[in-house]
Amino acid sequence: MRASDYVSSDIISSDEFKTRLIDIGYQDLTSVELEEKIRQLYLEENGELLEADIQIFHSSASERQLVKESGYDGTAVYINNGDKQEVYVISEGTQDLDDWIYNIKAMLAGKSADQAIATDEFVKEAKEQFNLVDNVETNGLSHSLAHNNNAYALLSFGTFDNVYSVNGAQLNYYQLFETDRRFNAAVRNKFTLSTNDDVYNLSPQDLHDFAMDYYEDKADRIDQVISTDDPLYAVSVVRGFFTLGSITMVDTNPDVPGLRELIADIPDNVIRDFQELAIDFAVASNEGGTNEGVKELIGIDVEAFKDKEGMELAGHIIANYDTMVRALNEKLPPLLDRVQTVTANSDEIFGSLEEAGYITERQKEVTIDHLTRIEKSLIDIENILKDNVNLRDKLNNPFLGAGNEIVTILRLASNLVEIYMSYMEIEKTGILKRLESIKDSHGLQEMLSSMSDGLKSYIGADMIYTSTSTKGEPIKVNISAALRMYQKSIPILEAKSTKISNFEKAIKHELDESYKDEKKKVQDEINQMESSPSSYRFLLSKHGYYPTFNKEIKSIRVHEIFYPLENKDFEEQLEELKKSVESGKLYIEKYRNAIEDLFEEEENVSQLFDLSRRI
Repeated sequence: MRASDYVSSDIISSDEFKTRLIDIGYQDLTSVELEEKIRQLYLEENGELLEADIQIFHSSASERQLVKESGYDGTAVYINNGDKQEVYVISEGTQDLDDWIYNIKAMLAGKSADQAIATDEFVKEAKEQFNLVDNVETNGLSHSLAHNNNAYALLSFGTFDNVYSVNGAQLNYYQLFETDRRFNAAVRNKFTLSTNDDVYNLSPQDLHDFAMDYYEDKADRIDQVISTDDPLYAVSVVRGFFTLGSITMVDTNPDVPGLRELIADIPDNVIRDFQELAIDFAVASNEGGTNEGVKELIGIDVEAFKDKEGMELAGHIIANYDTMVRALNEKLPPLLDRVQTVTANSDEIFGSLEEAGYITERQKEVTIDHLTRIEKSLIDIENILKDNVNLRDKLNNPFLGAGNEIVTILRLASNLVEIYMSYMEIEKTGILKRLESIKDSHGLQEMLSSMSDGLKSYIGADMIYTSTSTKGEPIKVNISAALRMYQKSIPILEAKSTKISNFEKAIKHELDESYKDEKKKVQDEINQMESSPSSYRFLLSKHGYYPTFNKEIKSIRVHEIFYPLENKDFEEQLEELKKSVESGKLYIEKYRNAIEDLFEEEENVSQLFDLSRRI
């Protein structure tokens, strides 16, 4: 039984609705925009308005230190429809460099659970913001990395009542062993371990089976939909991962067989080699930050190069040259071993990709050829470093002179150029773009496109209705886009009509009324002059006030002519503007009617248009 069968009475119940909600969680919407989007999705999925109070809290507003520092990103949505209240927490998957670093530390090395712990912290804070008690049903919605966070929080802290995930990064028993004290104790009770690191020496299958049994009582609260073509699904077959919960598999890309069998053929010792590198990185970065983790892998403190250029950069390299060369000489061989693991198996790896239809034969051949060249350049770099260190030790002189250092740097640079040129040749084949289909199969769009319920399907995140009421081929209508256009266009046209009305009033006020006001002012002044001419004696002041020139004004008569206001007729322009609004409304209504005519009355398409105006 699927977890969703237990929660069919949830306000948001269908897989399609949940998947679309996870998708909009990535769109960086404001709280107002997100609420409107939720109501829109609810109308499309249920054919009725969501009559409920909605509150939203995003992790960017969190005051919890771990939430701010861990890189966790999520949105909590509280919905109360009067009969039921629920919280939906949309945890976002991998998006930036911090998330990828966390992936290495948490799921490959199993040495961190910061984002999973932050998930629990965020949910507690969100409930405080919503003034909710602890027993309000809380559902986790997740994709990619977020599944690991949400499922971990459910297992370790009881954060969620249910978790629904699409193409999730699966739980990792090494991660749970490292960070969940109860599971750690259970493993130690079952197996003989001297230190925590001994857990990596246990049989991966034994540890996998034990984790499945240990968390079995919580499995019915986890509901997953997974594409058989998802690269994370392929990776989940290797050591460390276990897939818990009710699983619905969907073939989202029938043209290719998926990568799981290819990944499953990789020997466990190879995976363990990469895991050991990840553990070294994770341990060092947990103690000293990401820079310390990189330093553990390549031997160089890259932070020391930050903000240096020109002579300052050259001086730093010269001053630390011996130390850097020795560090690279120590750290490069393990990295080279991993590259050689890939090149040694390149025929099988890329041959499988070609056979599966992911790449062409030419792309396979060029890639294998240039990977071999990259391997050769790395071997040359390793030998250059080894020769330099040996020479320094032989002569017992860490400072061999600028000449030797320049020659070494030039030789290293030459090989780095060769590596870059090989990469460019690989890229020219288009193999990287061709492999985009693997990434697409991890996303939500391809999954939504595969979800169909009779005449309802999806393109991207939009809902598609298929009409069969007409003769010939079925007609597909993007009902989401149609409702958006209707919902947004009518208010725009109404706003335009209001502006035209205001414009008409402004014309009347600014022209007709102002003309009348100015005419009245002039007439009043004329009347005043005619009724009281003596008051305007000052106009004769230029003739002087001496007796010889003493004059007075006994009468004033003004012969006035007020010409009518010209060029004031905007009726034609106003009429054109009004017609544009009416024609716009007519077009929208014709568009609506055309869509309604494609569907039967019981499909309630007309009701969707009417209700969309009320969102």
